[in-house]
Amino acid sequence: MKEMKIVLVNLSSTMSSDGSRLISALLKQSGYSVTNIFLARSNPFNYENSELILLDPILEETQLVLIGVYSSYVLRAIDITKYVKKTFPEIKVVWGGPHCIAAPEMALEYADGVCFSEGDEVIIDFVDKMAGNEEYIDIPNMAFKKGDKIIVNKVLPPFKELDSLPYYDYDFKNAYLLDKHLVPLNKEIIKERFGYYPFYVPTFYFLSSRGCPNKCTYCNNARYVSMFGKNSIRFHSVDRVISELAASLEKFDFFKYIYIGDDDFFMRPLDQIEDFSKQYKEKIKIPFGVALSPNTYNSKKMRLLVEAGLRFIQMGVQTGSQRVLDDVFKRNTNTEKTFAVIRELTEFKKTDDIDLLLDFIIDNPYETREDVFLTYKSLLELPLHVIVNIFYLTFFPGTPLYDQAVKDGYTEPFGSKTSRLRFFTRQGVKVRYQKNYEMFLILFIKKFRLHCIDHQFRYRKLIPLAVFRFLGLKPLRAMASLLPESFFMFLFKKLD
Repeated sequence: MKEMKIVLVNLSSTMSSDGSRLISALLKQSGYSVTNIFLARSNPFNYENSELILLDPILEETQLVLIGVYSSYVLRAIDITKYVKKTFPEIKVVWGGPHCIAAPEMALEYADGVCFSEGDEVIIDFVDKMAGNEEYIDIPNMAFKKGDKIIVNKVLPPFKELDSLPYYDYDFKNAYLLDKHLVPLNKEIIKERFGYYPFYVPTFYFLSSRGCPNKCTYCNNARYVSMFGKNSIRFHSVDRVISELAASLEKFDFFKYIYIGDDDFFMRPLDQIEDFSKQYKEKIKIPFGVALSPNTYNSKKMRLLVEAGLRFIQMGVQTGSQRVLDDVFKRNTNTEKTFAVIRELTEFKKTDDIDLLLDFIIDNPYETREDVFLTYKSLLELPLHVIVNIFYLTFFPGTPLYDQAVKDGYTEPFGSKTSRLRFFTRQGVKVRYQKNYEMFLILFIKKFRLHCIDHQFRYRKLIPLAVFRFLGLKPLRAMASLLPESFFMFLFKKLD
């Protein structure tokens, strides 16, 4: 065992934490002592010093703290970084993860170093040099502060040898959950904390590829495309996927579902889908879900996966407006094709009990009222059994849409006095831009759909769909446009 001790902190409210678990596995494989700390809770969001002080016995023996940061949890990263730097100023703190990929300079306001691209090829080199008191500020994929200067190093090509990586680290040794108390991790905690949406039963989250076929302006993948010069799609082999899933399920025998969280599982060629389906049915045998896009959907692939145990599908629709898809999101999808695929997918509910989850993004300042209404019309046509996920548009630092929104005054740049410490998710009043009747219609039908699902559709006839169509009539919309924004904000609060 090498002498330098490392603490790896993951801030996500879920504990799948694939990125930090992979880095932990790589470090342990190289002989380093790693302690994993999970700050995994939704409420209350902040961790008080009375909680962080519980980490002192671990930190006082530590030389390096690595923190995996999503933009949604950047406040949590700042809090624990400030605590470590104040209490143990000799400890180096390095951030990695999606927030750093999008905005490394912002992370360096707090951290000593940042990994802003894939860490697989550089983390061991960095830690080895640090442990040996060697110079490390020139390591690729990383950025550092040197006095008042920020050094952003070159980017390595996309890491391709995914099968050479160790399995994700789910070892309980030196692994803790911090939630009011510091508790050693065990199977019962994993079982409780892995009860994910939408079924809220223990669900194992797994990534079998890297990369996304899209480069949407609101997504961090656009940053990867700009760094690599292209969309880089890479896969674990089918054999590797099955072997790691089997090993994980042998350790945790309580999982009811597996969710393969690839951006688009249907990117895999047909022969790989055939091989995966055959092996999964023989060796894994529990229900699973995947994400796909309308561009990659293939009925033959779908049928193979259904026979292997596919039980839920997730797909991004985002908006009913082709103009927004083309001009704002730069998303290479077609609304007509998307809803043709949705109509086909909804049939699988009848024949194979497949649940369909569709993602929409609302409250976009670049939408017109007519764009918002097109999304409402799309929601109106969906069968009630379809699970609709509504997300409020967030401008994540480093994305093209964030840059545009800063330029247009829709959000303040990260680092300004009023935005330096802010949530990158909607807090409090969620609707900021579309304070109008069309947004009310979307939130109303969302509430109705949730009510139907919560009550097993017993009350769906209380409001016939004809009522929703009537509410969307053009004369009624025109009259509603005369009402003040304050009236709609009142309605939004009632529907929230």
